[in-house]
Formats: sequence, structure tokens, C-alpha cells
Amino acid sequence: MCGFLIILLCIGAYFHFKQNGCHLHRSLSSYQDALDIVRARYARGEISSEEFNERKKALELGGSKK
Repeated sequence: MCGFLIILLCIGAYFHFKQNGCHLHRSLSSYQDALDIVRARYARGEISSEEFNERKKALELGGSKK
């Protein structure tokens, strides 16, 4: 009976993480997406090199600058 509950728990955990994803992976992906956007805006000339460096530093520190 205990083994059956463990198997159900494992199956439930598998589907939970499959549907919701790993939070660490999601945050790394979000960081990379934000950095790619900042790089693209700099490449297009939409932001200055100073603003690029500020935004990159803010992303590396995990903060947001508004």
C-alpha cells in the first residue's frame, strides 16, 4: 500500500513539473530573453551604450530599473 502511494506521488510530481516547468530554468530563460532584447535594441541604435550597460548590469543583478 505504501509503495502504491509513493508511485502515485511520483507520477503526480512528474506531471506537475512537466506542466509548470522548473522555476530555475524559467528564470534563466527569462534573463536570457531580456538580455537578447536589450542587445537587439542596442544593435538597432534604439538605446545608447550607456543605457545598454545600465540595463545589462540591472539584469545581471536581478533587479529591474524603471
